[in-house]
Amino acid sequence: MKKIKNLFIVFTILSLIFQSTTTFSNVYDNSEINALRVKNDLSLVETNSLIPENGFLHNLMMNQEEQRATFNEVDEVDEVEELVTLITNESPNVSIILDDLFIEYNDIFGYPFIDNNNRTQVPLRLTMEAFGAKVEWDPIESVASVIKNNTLVEVPIGESYVKVNGEEIQNETEAIIIDSRTYIPIRIVLEAFGAEVHWDRDNYFVIVNSTTSQNVLLSLPRKFDYRTTGRTTSVKNQGNLGTCWAFATLGALESSLMPGERWSFSEDHLSIQHGFNLGQNEGGEYNMSLAYLARWSGPIREVDDVYGDGISPTNIPAVKHLQEAIILPSKNYNEIKKAIYLHGGVQTSIYSPIQDSNFNSNYYNYERAALYNFDNRRSNHDVVIIGWDDDYPKENFLVQPQGNGAFIAKNSWGPDFGEEGYFYVSYYDRNVGINNIVYTRIDNPDNYDNIYQTDWLGWVGNLGYNSETAYFSNVYKTENREILRAVSFYATDDNTTYEIYYVDEFLNEYSLREKDFIQAGELSFAGYYTIDFEKDIIIEENTSFAVIVKITTPGASFPVAIEFNAGKHTANVVIDDGQGYISYDGHHWESTEEKQQSNVCLKAFTDTYIG
Repeated sequence: MKKIKNLFIVFTILSLIFQSTTTFSNVYDNSEINALRVKNDLSLVETNSLIPENGFLHNLMMNQEEQRATFNEVDEVDEVEELVTLITNESPNVSIILDDLFIEYNDIFGYPFIDNNNRTQVPLRLTMEAFGAKVEWDPIESVASVIKNNTLVEVPIGESYVKVNGEEIQNETEAIIIDSRTYIPIRIVLEAFGAEVHWDRDNYFVIVNSTTSQNVLLSLPRKFDYRTTGRTTSVKNQGNLGTCWAFATLGALESSLMPGERWSFSEDHLSIQHGFNLGQNEGGEYNMSLAYLARWSGPIREVDDVYGDGISPTNIPAVKHLQEAIILPSKNYNEIKKAIYLHGGVQTSIYSPIQDSNFNSNYYNYERAALYNFDNRRSNHDVVIIGWDDDYPKENFLVQPQGNGAFIAKNSWGPDFGEEGYFYVSYYDRNVGINNIVYTRIDNPDNYDNIYQTDWLGWVGNLGYNSETAYFSNVYKTENREILRAVSFYATDDNTTYEIYYVDEFLNEYSLREKDFIQAGELSFAGYYTIDFEKDIIIEENTSFAVIVKITTPGASFPVAIEFNAGKHTANVVIDDGQGYISYDGHHWESTEEKQQSNVCLKAFTDTYIG
């Protein structure tokens, strides 16, 4: 019998607060939503669980901690002592370890080697595709282009430099072609994407960690602007509707796909088909966008649902699938800049004082397109941060802030506003940088065959046991024989760790005790994450299966994201469409639908088995 003491069921509530102002046609709007999250608790017996070890999937000789210790004792890749003759029989075998896995080279693609400049060269396509990048080749200019997220690295053959988002970076060696195979210097290219690259001289290992967000090749510049790098789409006009949040979301999303892809997504579709009990002119916020994108309701193309006609089709499939979005820490400007530099535009909320064409205030300088909110005005408008200028003069603001510096923001009031639709927001602005989201993984729509979900409105509140650790599970039923590929869920705060399990034949809640471990990991920031599995898990046809996550969020009391009816604007929530469970120890489980009238936010992704 399980022992429960002091059971309190109260949720984190999504409160929708409206700011109503006067507008004038086709230009300005200030009718928006702010989210206020009020934390309460659900208290159960606390227990400790053993964390199973997650071993490597390849035959590595050392674990990560040992590797880090080794890094302090060995030289860098470009500090090889011996001069090795280019591609000779005496050349040592060089191995590339990417995120703890060896990259398997072969005779078709070629093998890594150390060139005459004592630099490690690797086969272009195989290496960069293993890294998750897209590779393009220009045979006329003899330039290889490598694209990942919104970073473009151009590698010209025979030149001692590369270009990173158009900026030329000198190198001490050059890319070459041997036997119709292109080889590139591994360090300078991978570090351009923010990876850590280390050289183990004793074993001739190049060890690459791709998960770091710290760009060790280039320190962040003092000024960076998407407008000068060709990474902005056109400035749009929301007119007199309360849809700035939709324009900011899709503007940020579009920028995350550049420079490799250029899209114009439909704000009309997002602002009408978001699923909440809100009209198009009643405002919104990024959690609404996140729910819409995460469930694959969109985005769709602008041409398939034009803006402002009050009509929105319901039968058009999404042209992209969002699988990850990171909620950046409040007022952490360094992380905001990193996100812009490595991923895409950052959606943020500000206070806008502009109410009509004749409006004047001390907050906004029309002549300089410079905004500075110096008091406690509540946010009422969403924009996209597309750059920054650390030296932007404080004198450009009507009321001078403490120092220089400003973010560059893309607005949704047409090109006649500000600098052709863009403006500056002081670093010292009270609101900018508090609520921020960046869209970091956007897949093609064929990424998985099936999505299983019950949380149509996404993260509405939190649930927990007055403890930073909890287990949660959803049960789904296959239609075919399928391969379980991934799950997605929300990290509700920073530095969250997770363990993922599954049950391949679910009968009742006691089946959840017999869970099988899949893998574990850590998430640096709050956000929505998809975790792809490193092994195939077969689920038989017409079979109920369960996915389970153990989550630990330091300092949290309620670490599990849930969907529930929090009031008028979430009255559309459907509870009886799923089978969710929560547990304090992974052994004693209770139904979230029956006991807490909520759905846990835990999706599963499968491919139909062909064989």
